Amino acid sequence: METIVGIKQLVDEGLREVPPLYIRPPDERPTITGSFSMSTEGIDGLPQHLCIPIFDLSPLSYDEEHPAREHLIRDLGRACEEWGFFQVINHGINSSVIQNLRRAAAKFFEQPAEERMRLHSQSFRAPVSYSTSFNPSMERVREWRDTLFFNRFPGFCDGFKEAPAICRKEVQDYINEVEKLARTLYKMIFQSLGLENKYINTDVPDIPRTLMGINYYPPCPNPSLTLGLGSHSDVSCLTVLHPDSEVLGLEINHKGTWVPVLPVDASAFVINLADQVEILTNGKYRSIEHRVLTNGEKARMSIACFFGPLEETVVAPLPVLIDGNNPPKYRATLFKDYNRNFASSRLQPNRGTLDFARI
Repeated sequence: METIVGIKQLVDEGLREVPPLYIRPPDERPTITGSFSMSTEGIDGLPQHLCIPIFDLSPLSYDEEHPAREHLIRDLGRACEEWGFFQVINHGINSSVIQNLRRAAAKFFEQPAEERMRLHSQSFRAPVSYSTSFNPSMERVREWRDTLFFNRFPGFCDGFKEAPAICRKEVQDYINEVEKLARTLYKMIFQSLGLENKYINTDVPDIPRTLMGINYYPPCPNPSLTLGLGSHSDVSCLTVLHPDSEVLGLEINHKGTWVPVLPVDASAFVINLADQVEILTNGKYRSIEHRVLTNGEKARMSIACFFGPLEETVVAPLPVLIDGNNPPKYRATLFKDYNRNFASSRLQPNRGTLDFARI
């Protein structure tokens, strides 16, 4: 049986070239090569039509009928339909909560390999795990990343309470705040469809399951040969990502063009819709393919929080969004089965995971 070794360990031991196990076929290699970092031009360095939308969430402090709040929700719906990705600022989470976790997480990854590997598990159900790539047992090419995962399954486990001591308080403070933000955004997404709050509260599946991954992408000897994370769409309902604002890498597939995501500032969150929202909205709002490039000079770290339904939840297009002119595009699927299908394979490009539910 193969002994699993994290990519960070290999790089720390003096790796000078990309191992064959990490080299992508030519048609899967990134078209943009070299190192990526935030320039002084920032977001102005990218054509406006290729900048993902940015939302100031300050109007959420107003009453629900306030024009500024209604305008925000309407514009957010347009972003969900046209992009599936957007950034949020003035979201109410103190920057110290974010930076405290980033510092604590960096200390975790700076530990000797044997300390990190005490938590090693490739199981997607482990409360706390340190893993490499995505699913090494099923992959023909591995992902250039290691991840510290925390799982919260209501009634089964709460990995946030079992986080390693070196970052436990920071992990708990962070997830407590981000969960509130995720629930607010999730409700806004369905409000933007014109659904009433009563309907949202009773008919739209809740998102009590949380998975948080702190991703570490070591410097790569040749970024043109591999990817930090291959093309895929996310499997749950909503993803709240705190990217690395100094070392870029995230790209989204916007209408056939790979577009880099440039954080507007160090406290901004990148939000993306995941597969279950596409199913619930019958394809009106789409789960977008994205990937992560590697970097030749600096390590990159991001914090991704995935919010989804309970495993026994049946997810199907909402009846209110179905009619004779818009028949169902997806079949009703048990989220446990959908998730199991996702976890039992390698990352699938071209939003292939959705094939599991497509009619």
